[in-house]
Formats: sequence, C-alpha cells, structure tokens
Amino acid sequence: MRIQNRATLGDVAKLAGVSKMAVSVVLNGARSGTRVSVATRERIVAAASELEYQVNPIARSLRTKQTGSIGFYSGNHSLEDRSPYLREILLGIRAASDEIGMDLLMFGIFDGKSAAEVFRALSDGRVDGLVIHADSEDPVVKMLAGSRFPVVAHTDALGTIPSVVVDDDQGGRMQAKVLYEKGHRRVLVRTSRYPFTSVKRRTYAFMDEAEKLGIETKLGRGTTYGRDHALDAEELDLLRRDRKDRFTAIADWDDGCVHVQIPQLVASGFSIPEDVAVIGYNGVEPEYPLAWDVTSIDCRWDEVARTAVRTLQNRILGKDVPMEIRLPVILRPGATV
Repeated sequence: MRIQNRATLGDVAKLAGVSKMAVSVVLNGARSGTRVSVATRERIVAAASELEYQVNPIARSLRTKQTGSIGFYSGNHSLEDRSPYLREILLGIRAASDEIGMDLLMFGIFDGKSAAEVFRALSDGRVDGLVIHADSEDPVVKMLAGSRFPVVAHTDALGTIPSVVVDDDQGGRMQAKVLYEKGHRRVLVRTSRYPFTSVKRRTYAFMDEAEKLGIETKLGRGTTYGRDHALDAEELDLLRRDRKDRFTAIADWDDGCVHVQIPQLVASGFSIPEDVAVIGYNGVEPEYPLAWDVTSIDCRWDEVARTAVRTLQNRILGKDVPMEIRLPVILRPGATV
C-alpha cells in the first residue's frame, strides 16, 4: 500500500488558486501585508479540509516564537496528585489550559540540578510561560523574577512575581469568629513547620482576631503532613485541664491535621465537638471516605489554578497584571465545631 505524502502549503495554494503567502496568512497566522478577502479565506479553508492539511507546530513555533504550550513547576514539592490540595490545583490548571487552547507541560523537581540549570530548563523555549508554586527565597524564583519570561505563582504570594492566592487573612479571621460564636475562649493553634506565606498569613490573622475577641490562644508545634499532625502530650494536657482553664478547641492550618487529630482525640476519650471542637483549612475532599464532616475554610483551589492560568495568558500576550490577586474563601460548615 502506498502511503500518501502529507499535504503542503503549496498543495493547498494550488487547489485554492491563491498564493502560498495567502494560505499561510489564513492557516498559520503568518504576519504579512497580504490581505485576504472573506471569499478567498473560505476557499483556502475548504481546500485545506479537502487535502487534510495539518499545521506543522514546530514550523509555526519557529515563525511566531510561541509554542502554544505553558508549563507547571512545583519547586521542590513532589507532584503527588494523591494530595487532595494538589489534585484540585492540577485539575484546575489542566481545565484552564484546555479552555485557552494551550498544551500543558509538567516539569519535575530537577533533583541534583543547580538553580541555573533549572532556570535554563524552565525558560529554554519549550513553553511560552510558567505557572509555579515555590518559595520566595528559592534562587530559581529569583532568576525567573529577574527575567522577562512570563511567570505566575499560585497559593503562596512571592512578592516579585504576579501571584494568585486566596484571602488567607479573611480565612484566619473567619476561623476565630466561628469558634468565638460557638463559645470557645481558649484555643490551641496549629501551624506549619514549613514557612508557607499562606499559612503565616492565616495564622497571624487568626491570632490577631482572637486577641480582639478575647480568646486566649496557645501556639502548638509546627507540623508537615501525615502522622506528624498528631497532638503531643503537652497539647493533650491543655485539653484535659480543669474546666475553668481547659482549652476547648483546635484551629488547624490544614484539613490533614484534623483528619489525624480527631481519631486520636476520640481514642483519648474526648467527644467531638462537645469536649473539643476542631476547625480545619483548605476545604478539599480527601481521596478516601471519612467518618467526620469537617468544619473548614473552603479555598476553591481549582479556581485559584484557573485564575493563575488566565493571568499567565495575559502576561504572555504582553498585558499588565496585578502583582497579587486574592480570591475569597468561604466557611464550609461541618460537624466538628
């Protein structure tokens, strides 16, 4: 069986009875002084369809200096999509990429590579721009911020790169108000061991609002993930004090803390929320069914991701964008407060 050769611009031009430049203007978006009438444009499109002409993406990228692709880089964080939070981020980025008609390239964490090597890999022309989640002190972030390469961050504001975040100040204050309204006047506050800007903001806001409301707070130890979220002996003692001195609620920086702490509290003889109320943050659905309907702050991470992609598209197009976009959070009522 003879395999037919792929149709070329010349083939389309010959069938449509026009110049190759006119075909290139219509099908490839070439920039030139060639003006194409509506009738001629329709004839070119019909000819291309008949010949099953396909645009060569590599040739077009060389001509337009754009690839039609964006990248996602998670800094030193693993692309573990079993994480409920990361799953929502990735789904949002993928959906938004489809909506704007761009392909998505996922970059790894570049183990063993220098900052300069990572920067070159991210900005070597494979993508037109980059959505990132990284630490502001990361040397790669500093290189990206000092370049003209379009970049947008999500979740944690970087200060030097346009960032799409949630209103963590609002979320932290909301946690404090909910607990106060439920009668809690002593609260254990759990924060992250890792210095996320978002967690710092929500923790500081909680502490400030609690002080205004007359809530006594105790800052517990910082945690990361998994069993590390469990309460230690000193924290459990705060919850076992005599009633007049007892801490009656826990404000956690992440829902993962709540999912670890509640079984621990129940096993220790506490009733939830009668003895101890627990409020989380993030509002994402876990990958497994849970026995507890957690009261939390819903951050709508999929919308954060979508907004980051749309903001990146504007940067690629040369439009001005805000240095920080804050999206509102909402209270997700549950059975733990």
